[in-house]
Amino acid sequence: MAQVTATGAVAAGNGLGSTTYICSVNTGTVTVEAACAEIQNEGGTIAAVEGTGNGDHIAVQGGATPAVSGVTVVATFTAAN
Repeated sequence: MAQVTATGAVAAGNGLGSTTYICSVNTGTVTVEAACAEIQNEGGTIAAVEGTGNGDHIAVQGGATPAVSGVTVVATFTAAN
């Protein structure tokens, strides 16, 4: 979850643990299944899959920033300090 300070201000954070990446998959280049497999080979953990269609999203926890052809990182949530 996002952090809320003692003064009630909202601060960036990630209640899921390590850095989380939200990625869009271009299925004209790579299947969602192949993208997930490659991301896992790179050290990431697949936390969620929206679907298997073009433009659907996958959530990745940990590992390096996903670098798979046909996969675009659209949001990054960093671990809370």
